[in-house]
This record gives sequence, structure tokens and C-alpha cells, in this order.
Amino acid sequence: MENHIQNIESINNYLNKTLSETEVIDFEIRLENDSEFKDLYENHIVFLEGLKRQSLKGEIIKGKQRYIRNKWFRYLGILIAVLVIPIVIYSSLKTSNVEETDVQPEENTNIVLDTIFPKNDLHEEIIIDTSKATIETAVDEVASKKDITKVEIPKKAAQKFTIDTSKDITLTCKEGTKLVIKANSFSDQNNKNVTGNVDLEVTEYYKVSDILFANLTTKSDDKLLETGGMLFIKAKKDNLDLKLKENTSIEMSFPTANKKEGMQLFSGVWKNDEINWQLQNELIEKVVTPIEEDVEVPFAVIEQVPIYPGCENLTNSEAKKCTTEAISKYVQSNFNTEIAKNLGLTGRQRINVIFRINQNGNVIDVRSRASDPDLEDEANRVITSLPKMQPGKQRGRVVTVPYSLPIIFEVEGGPQLTAKVGGDLRKDKQILDSLNNKRFEDRLTGLDRKNVTASEVNRYILRTSNLGWINCDRFNSSRQRIKYKLKIKNDTDVRIDMVFKSINSVLTSYRSGNIFDFDMIPKNEDVVLIAVKKDNNKFYLDVVETTISENPNIELSFKEVTLTELKEQIKKLDKLFK
Repeated sequence: MENHIQNIESINNYLNKTLSETEVIDFEIRLENDSEFKDLYENHIVFLEGLKRQSLKGEIIKGKQRYIRNKWFRYLGILIAVLVIPIVIYSSLKTSNVEETDVQPEENTNIVLDTIFPKNDLHEEIIIDTSKATIETAVDEVASKKDITKVEIPKKAAQKFTIDTSKDITLTCKEGTKLVIKANSFSDQNNKNVTGNVDLEVTEYYKVSDILFANLTTKSDDKLLETGGMLFIKAKKDNLDLKLKENTSIEMSFPTANKKEGMQLFSGVWKNDEINWQLQNELIEKVVTPIEEDVEVPFAVIEQVPIYPGCENLTNSEAKKCTTEAISKYVQSNFNTEIAKNLGLTGRQRINVIFRINQNGNVIDVRSRASDPDLEDEANRVITSLPKMQPGKQRGRVVTVPYSLPIIFEVEGGPQLTAKVGGDLRKDKQILDSLNNKRFEDRLTGLDRKNVTASEVNRYILRTSNLGWINCDRFNSSRQRIKYKLKIKNDTDVRIDMVFKSINSVLTSYRSGNIFDFDMIPKNEDVVLIAVKKDNNKFYLDVVETTISENPNIELSFKEVTLTELKEQIKKLDKLFK
């Protein structure tokens, strides 16, 4: 028996491969020579295989039992669902019938619809009436979220035009805006050229009332603007929105009774029910339209620049460099800096000069701006004496070329003088606008006064390459500004706007809880606060005149007004914009 156990143990070790190489060889020799041991070995293998089959059979039986059990659970679940669902449906229908029966009004019952919205709803327009509310400078800490209260008032109707895109056209709108549109200026959103008739809609916003009714403001990010007029322009064909082609612009003429310097064009972008005005790029644009008489192409972008004597037979880029250096060298050699010393001027002096090289190559229309008229006269003398050049060409045709030349020199420490061309094209454009204004002033005060038309004097003429919201503005230069917040107690929703008396500016407040924030605004400015709210389709209004200070003490007293009365009251503010 002991030998049997030892033999079984030896066989298991061999099958489990735990024997050494020598023991394996001895085992296999014994397996070949000892028939009794071989029989034991084969019987043991059969026994082990039986154990494996028995274990596998047990697992199969268990698996079959689990499958049968899960199948019956599924059948039971389906049966329960079939029984319960009809009961639930029947109960719901019965409850609904009971509720409908409960809310049936009697003959004399008035039905009241609750129109109060959640307090934090951004689009809430129904406002609980409060007869009085006190305004004071906010000291409280409030939530960081800022909203603009929205009180809807019917908007201004647009003026509609139908234009033929194959022709140049000038449109004059009801309030004096003029639009000069070149032929073939429009494309669809896929940049495909648009032909035939185009429907154009233009809405003008010059009056305070129109601006307020449209929820417009005069603000560029955190900077206050002074407006010279706003427009909304939309172009469509077959009900599809159009845009201006690349390198195409519309000339816009804004009427004004009090012309101011520094006006620029801004494009409006709406976000969270507020418009933000972004400054348009006013770089001098490259002319790509067919060349006509009196077309001007800036020196920086012309195909073939004017050529100064001695700069012939060069490539265009070489001729451009040669001509600019020659003009600068000529000015340095001929400008008399002693004039500045004789005038008692010190430090760095700058003279901005704009002139044109006409189709004959001659310098014309010289205009200068400096700190003293004598310096302007000297700059005009030097530039006018420039030698005749070969005229510039665009698409093979001779054109007039505008030219910008800053003259800079130091009075102290020797007559150091430089004259350079180029720089910031936007600044050059502003200089050109300034010089054009000066030209009009000269004509007004000179012998040529009869030739100056009212439209020249009383208009801002600018160009835009964008449609949509457009604003003719300038940045307000007030230095002393304060953070201005108002706190309204015991009130829910109200829109408060601010109109300035001395500048054409309109602001609206950002709301955060009970705080109405106008951000940073000029101190000591006289303003008008317009508070409007709407409750159950009824309008309430209060208009308060005040001066911007750090500790206002104002009391609002809302009065109910009809929509017509509301418009009439706000239209009285139109006289504030000059």
C-alpha cells in the first residue's frame, strides 16, 4: 500500500513537472520497462480526466439552473407589468376628471391668470408696481451676475429701398443720412456676386428718443462714446441676407448741426441684450474698382508709385524706397529750423503734412498742421517746391496719389530734423480728416466762402465695409470719472437709462440684485435719469434731472402713462442732443 501511494505521488510529480531532469529520465525508463507501473500510470490518468469531467458537469448543471430561474423571473415581471399598468392608467384618468371638475367656475366667477415670473428670470417684463423708491450710492456687496432689465417698447420702423446693383446709386434717408453705393457691391454669405435688384432697409437713430426706444447706448467696452448718429442697415435678396464684398465700402454721410472733430465709425455687437460698439478698421483701402477720372490711390498701396527724379529704371519696390528717401532728404535739406528757434519753441516739434501728386506729377493741395502757423507755412513752402515727378499709375492709368509726410525735429541741441513717410495708416487717415476739416474752415473764412455748401459743413463723411449696426462716434475725453451705482429699495424690475446734457451720450444700467451700475462715468456732468417699468401691460415713468456726484440723494416717483404719453415724454429729451 505504501508503495502504491509512493507510485501515485511520483506520477503526480511527473504530470505536474516538478521532477528534476534525472528523475524524469528514470521515471520514463521505468514506465517503459515496468508493465505494472505503466498500467497504474494509465489508470491514474483516466481517473484524473474523470474528475475534470465531473467538475465540468456540475458547472453545466448550475448554469442551466440559473438560466431557468432568470427566465421565470422575466415572465413574472411581464405578468406584473400587464396587471399594474392598466390600474395606473385608470387611476390617473379618474384623478384628472376629479381635478377638472374641481376647477370649473361658477357663472359669476372671474378667471385670473397669474403673470408674475420668477425673480431671477432674465427676460422678466412684468413688474410689481411701487409708487416710490429711494436711490442712493451702493455700498452693499451684491451678486456678481449683472443683467440689463428689459422693458419692451415698440421699435422704430425701417425705411425700405430697392436698388439696382448694376448702377452706382446715392440714397437720401428721411433724417438726412446719405449712402453712396457703388455698382456690384454686394455678395451672398458664400461670397458669390449678387446681381439684379437688392432690398435695402435703413433705420436712423439720431434722436434721444429713438436711441432709448431701441435700447441702444453709446459705449465701447468700458469707454464712453459721443455719438453723431447711429444706423442699422440690412441688405437682402430673395429673403437671404447679403454682405458687402471684400475691399468694397459704402460712403456714409451723417448730418449734424454741430460738427465735432475725431468722429470715427464703430460696428455694434449685441450680447446679453446690450450693444457694444467696436471701432472699425479705418486703414486707407486699396482701390479695386475700375479706374475713373479723379480716382486717388494712396502711395502705400498703388501699383506703380510716382517716381522722383533720379529713381527711374527701378523695380516698383525699389522706386518706392528711392522716392520716399529722396523726398525726406529734400525736406531735411531745405526746411529752415531756425524759424522754431525764433518763435521761442523748444523740444521736439512735429509737423504733419498731407499733399497730392497729381496726374501730371506735380505736388498740389499741400496741407500742414503744426504748433505754430509759421511752421505750417515753412512746411508748405518746402513741399510745394518739390521737383516734378513721374505720376503714379494704377492698372496702367495715371492717377492722383495722396502722400503723408511727418516732419520731426528737435529745437534744442542742434537742428536735428527728420522727415519720414508711412507709420500708422490709421493716424494718417485721422490727420487727413483733420486737414480736410481745416480746408473747410479756410474756405469758410476766405474768399471762397460762397462755394461752401451746408452739406459740406454740417456732415460727417466716413466709409464702412460693414452692414448691420453702425455708429458715428468719438471717444469721450473726460478725465475725472467715478464709479456710479444706484440702489433701489422695495422694487423689482425697472430699466434706468442716463442721458448726458453736454455730450451726445446715452448709458443704461447693469442690474445686479437691487444695484443699478452705470460703471465709470464723468463726474459733475448734468444728466437726466429715465426710469421705465411695465406692469400688466401698463407703463410707468419717472424722469429725474441730476448732477453726477458720489453721494446722490434722489427719489423716484413712478406715474402711470399710456404708450403714447410715454413716447411724448421721452421725445421731450430730443432737444438734449445738439
